[in-house]
Amino acid sequence: MILRRIREHVGKHNWFAVGVDLVIVVLGVFLGTQVSNWNAERLAHEAGESYRARIVHDIADNEHDMQVRMAYYQQVKSFALQVLGSLDGSARISDEQFLIAAYQATQIYPRPMVRTSYDEVLSVGALDTLGDVATRQKIANYYIAVEVSEATFRNVTAYREVMRRAIPYHVQARIREACAERMETADSGFVQLSLPAQCELGLGRDEIARAATRVRATPGLELDLTRHLADIDQKFIQFTRSEARAHDLHAELSELP
Repeated sequence: MILRRIREHVGKHNWFAVGVDLVIVVLGVFLGTQVSNWNAERLAHEAGESYRARIVHDIADNEHDMQVRMAYYQQVKSFALQVLGSLDGSARISDEQFLIAAYQATQIYPRPMVRTSYDEVLSVGALDTLGDVATRQKIANYYIAVEVSEATFRNVTAYREVMRRAIPYHVQARIREACAERMETADSGFVQLSLPAQCELGLGRDEIARAATRVRATPGLELDLTRHLADIDQKFIQFTRSEARAHDLHAELSELP
């Protein structure tokens, strides 16, 4: 329509009308571009808010996860200390409890920390939508720290391998059956693991005594257990730091407009 009008005005040499038509065309293109840009910015802002809200949720999950892991590894450490006390003579426990503690001290919590939303942001190139430079840097630094912490969380000492070779298989099977990990699902849907403080194997006394004697005779057992306890303590340090980082960033991101 506008092009036909311009041709008609050119044919009539009505240059004023031609100028008006050109101004209308330019304004139309300009306004159309501006509307498109405004719409793109609005969509990017909404996407950024959505991504940031999901990241805040993931960070909150990680904060809770560290609390759950600390409680779990407190139980693991308690079992390890029972074994150490029995080996160095500072504490006396039954052969059955010794075997249970020796096995439960090998337990690990292999669940990775949550970073799904942040990885999605990186994969689609939407990092700029998360906020200003300072905000983006804080989020990036948090996930760098997550990678560092994961290296400690994934570490498994030789003690686990040694014990799962030394304890007779049928005794291990009975421990897994009678003293199994408990799984509880919180209202948030978060799965929490815990170990029973007490359990009975239901095996004969002589059978238990032979198994305990075999385990106690494992070469270097006390040294491996000492190294294992040191690794658990290092995990506690990372749990505490990771929880604090998640708590601080969660609070800061939640306050952003």
